[in-house]
Amino acid sequence: MYSVAFIILCLSFPVVVHSDYNCTTPNTLITFDDLPSLGSYAAVVPNNYFDLVWSNVVYTLVTYLNSFAGNHTALSNEVYVAFNMYEGPITISSPAASTFSINSFIALAFYMDNLALSMTGKRNGATIYQQTVTLQATISSFIVLNWTYIDTIIFTTSGGIPDPILAVRSNGTFYAIDNLCVDISSFYTPTLYPITATPMTVTSDNGKKENIKGFHTAY
Repeated sequence: MYSVAFIILCLSFPVVVHSDYNCTTPNTLITFDDLPSLGSYAAVVPNNYFDLVWSNVVYTLVTYLNSFAGNHTALSNEVYVAFNMYEGPITISSPAASTFSINSFIALAFYMDNLALSMTGKRNGATIYQQTVTLQATISSFIVLNWTYIDTIIFTTSGGIPDPILAVRSNGTFYAIDNLCVDISSFYTPTLYPITATPMTVTSDNGKKENIKGFHTAY
């Protein structure tokens, strides 16, 4: 799918992973590209998307992201990309009494280099897996987990240094995720689209509408 090999930090040692990782049956590739068309710059990923529960996850047009930050060339062939709302942690969970597997995904920091992205896989509240990778703001990372039989995965960030070019436009620990290769075959029933997505906007102190911190509408 991608022609570039990405270097990730995996359990404290570097690994070179090729992005042609196989995502075939029974795995499902979640690209976010089949979500409802955006009437704004971002919208909340609905909780029934692929029968998963999404917490603190919004999506936006890759072209919009590129026009603002200009650094997400590795995602330029996609329509939408998901990212963490208000710089907070992302949680993805399966329905009650069910589990799923996550094999791989791609990720990219918005403005920070050497941003640590920590992932925790849980089942019935117990931590089963943990891994930390390092994200950059100018090249995406293809991350292979191969975690099985979890019911929750939590993504959190820490550290990082402002990219000398991109951080002058904005800052923060935003990161994008895309192309999740997951096995949800035990519970997923194909959904008839379109499904409802809630526009993600907030109002600033001066009464103007803004989206996520660091992303601004044209007034």
